[in-house]
Amino acid sequence: MYTTDLQYFPNLIYIFTLLKARAIIFSGERRYEKGSFLNKMELAGSNGVLKLSIPIKGGRSVALPYKEVQIDYKTDWQTNHLRTISSIYGNAPFYPFYENDIRVLYGSKVTNLFQWNLQCFDFFLRKAKMSNLIQYRIEIPVDQPTEKTRPILTTDAYSLPPYSQVFGERIGFIPNMSCLDLLMNLGPDTATYMNDCLNKLP
Repeated sequence: MYTTDLQYFPNLIYIFTLLKARAIIFSGERRYEKGSFLNKMELAGSNGVLKLSIPIKGGRSVALPYKEVQIDYKTDWQTNHLRTISSIYGNAPFYPFYENDIRVLYGSKVTNLFQWNLQCFDFFLRKAKMSNLIQYRIEIPVDQPTEKTRPILTTDAYSLPPYSQVFGERIGFIPNMSCLDLLMNLGPDTATYMNDCLNKLP
């Protein structure tokens, strides 16, 4: 059983790592890490990598277990993220098929960061037809022993092959973007792409 944190629309290496493990525990017990991908995702924009961050209550000074971290709605970050996603992927092949559902997703207000990330992760699994490929459960009872949380692989450890991106012809392929980037560009072929990568491993 692979134990790890749950990120915001995780990058592809993260997804690939989960796919290799198959059975996952998402833990919210560890202390929230500033600068991590727990509240950030990266998209392939027209000028390169574009980072989106979810504001959290307490900002940089927050020192809570991940499961207790709350989202700060003083700014309308959901509308801003939605506009950015629409701006980047408006011309992506599969954006029109997911647009309404993405708007519904970003129209819901979730207090807890962990729960929001879980909602986004479930959205990806369903739309990518990968719900049967990655099985997970939430949290770990504190009175039971747990295995050490494993790190996610980096691009140095394994390089996933390029796929067509919206601005690829202009600025070239950008690897290891958010899984949302893959979904908008490959749609239902996302699961095939990830499985092909897995099958090519020695």
